[in-house]
Amino acid sequence: MSKSRRVDTGIIQRGNSYTFTVALGMDSNGKQIRKTTTFTPPEGMTERKADKLAKEEYIHFKNRCKGMSAFNENMRFHDLVEDYFKVYAPNKLKPITIYNYRKMIDYRFLPYLGNKKLKDINTAMLTDFFNTQADIDREGNSRALAPATVKRLYIIMQSLFSFATSQRYIKESPCAGVILPSKEETDEEKRRYLTESELARFLPLFDGYSVFNTIVKLLLYTGLRAGEALGLQWQDIDFKNNFIMVNHTLSEVGGKHILTTPKTKNSKRTIAISSTVASLLREHRKHQWELQIALGADFAHPEMVFTSDRGNYKSRSNLNTSFHRFLKGTEFEFLTLHSLRHCNATLLLNSGVDIKIVSDHLGHSTISTTANIYADVLESSKRKTAEIIEFTLARGA
Repeated sequence: MSKSRRVDTGIIQRGNSYTFTVALGMDSNGKQIRKTTTFTPPEGMTERKADKLAKEEYIHFKNRCKGMSAFNENMRFHDLVEDYFKVYAPNKLKPITIYNYRKMIDYRFLPYLGNKKLKDINTAMLTDFFNTQADIDREGNSRALAPATVKRLYIIMQSLFSFATSQRYIKESPCAGVILPSKEETDEEKRRYLTESELARFLPLFDGYSVFNTIVKLLLYTGLRAGEALGLQWQDIDFKNNFIMVNHTLSEVGGKHILTTPKTKNSKRTIAISSTVASLLREHRKHQWELQIALGADFAHPEMVFTSDRGNYKSRSNLNTSFHRFLKGTEFEFLTLHSLRHCNATLLLNSGVDIKIVSDHLGHSTISTTANIYADVLESSKRKTAEIIEFTLARGA
């Protein structure tokens, strides 16, 4: 056992390291609260210089501990993650969010930060983390993450360390001041919608009845999220007044389907549908009734608008795969199901519909969310407005 040496009050040297102990008073049971940490000075220092540096570090540690009765900076990051999913996530997050956060943390965060103590995780380390994350493309080449992916990772990291500060494991979140990578979106990444001429070529691809064709057209005509469309029940559709009530979203968690509330409070909404959409849904209902009659009680979910042939929940992942496969080799290969929502919003904004109405229609939590997503479209609309005013005034001159 290495010999220990008392350097000063609260400082003990053991071998090459110093142990700091700070007394923080008594807890509710009359037990003294103590916080400890270790400090190892750089190699090659004389004992005198090492003692001096240890005393300085001890003062910093003591100052950080002041008033922090639950200070736990020696906790490992992987233990913080387990506490987060045990205490915070079940009470604050939806099951699908928990599932996605867990996958991201296990894949991205734990290999990099898992065994590090919270006291050792600083802003510079997180900046390095976000700027070195990459994916491997199909050719085996490393490529920087898309800005949207980096933003999602940062939101998860903020949530973890916000929980850590709320539980007084650490004094301050190291997320403050993190510098995220600046990456220009490629033209392909910027393509979120179709032009009117492209739409004229896109829609005929989905002529004729099928469940797949009906869903694609519904997403394009309404701007619904895919999960919202797959979560529709027949009682949510008012054919008399042509309205759809968005009350649920269908999520996949660990291979199982669950109906949950929509993404945000504003996502639970009522949207108007055109006669074209109403006709699409009526035709779909007729085909579904035929399946129900054939299968009888074996048809699993007759209350759902979109199901598999046996009445089971319609898989969003399978729908995404079908969409990509269907468009492969066409000029629309860059589209995703979510692009149809962007197409809907862009058509509305370019037609002069007020952004507040568009925001409510999409179920965004705030108007600023809509403005941020469609900044380029809004900028283009402003230029068109200026051109219209100039043309009108010039004509009247």
